Amino acid sequence: MPNNHNNKPSPPLAGVAVFYNPTEREIDNILTYVDFLQTLYIVDNSATSNSTLLNALTANSSKIQYIPNFDNLGIATALNIGCELAIKQGYEWILTMDQDSRFDVTNMREFISSFERKKLADPSIAIFTPILDERQHKGYVSRAITSGNLLNLFAYKQVGGFDDALFIDEVDHDMCYKLVRSKYRIYTFDHVHMQHKIGNSKVHSFLFRPFLVMHHSATRKYYIIRNRFLIRDRYPDLTNDYTKFNAELLLGVILFEDNKWLKLRHIIKGYYDYRKSNTGRMK
Repeated sequence: MPNNHNNKPSPPLAGVAVFYNPTEREIDNILTYVDFLQTLYIVDNSATSNSTLLNALTANSSKIQYIPNFDNLGIATALNIGCELAIKQGYEWILTMDQDSRFDVTNMREFISSFERKKLADPSIAIFTPILDERQHKGYVSRAITSGNLLNLFAYKQVGGFDDALFIDEVDHDMCYKLVRSKYRIYTFDHVHMQHKIGNSKVHSFLFRPFLVMHHSATRKYYIIRNRFLIRDRYPDLTNDYTKFNAELLLGVILFEDNKWLKLRHIIKGYYDYRKSNTGRMK
């Protein structure tokens, strides 16, 4: 159940950014929000250290804690590492960021001030999120992507953190659904924008209407399908639209994507592993 710890101003914020084979562009993204945080945990799932890339952040070196995993442990594990460190260091809220997300200064400043006001008005909110595009639902929602979230760490701990077994996809939605089941709420501001790249998405024309196709890799197709079925079983009342999403994914692969047969094989493998309750990293 929601606690009353929200009924006071927040202490300084922590943040966690998850790296996977980053470039200088990803460092530039961090520069758009790091000044608003007291500590930023950069958890790196790359096979090698990327510490030399952090030289551009030397002005904020006292804020940065770099944690190289030297292996891809998955987005859930990386987020849990950052959240647990933040809890140990006394933080109550954490900003969770993908490496390919960024704010402009005006939106980040408005995000923080709106968060401070709204959390006092409604202490049941455990996740605050910006919008990515105008088609997105605003106000109280049942789910949001992880990137750009201000997450209440008391609530995070209460629902058991992110699910390591999911590895990549649906990690964000699983957290949201767990919070909703525990009577917490998720709130999307209608006036705070974040820039975020979702896969290699392209809009195609299908039956004279725009049709968004994600163009994810075959490996990502595996995780998307496997985890959507797993999450649908966990939260049938919150995932009525997953059948539609899966049909659109399949249609997009067949009609518009490259490497169709490879992706279709991975989709079949994802469904097969779901049926066998295989989780974690794809084998």
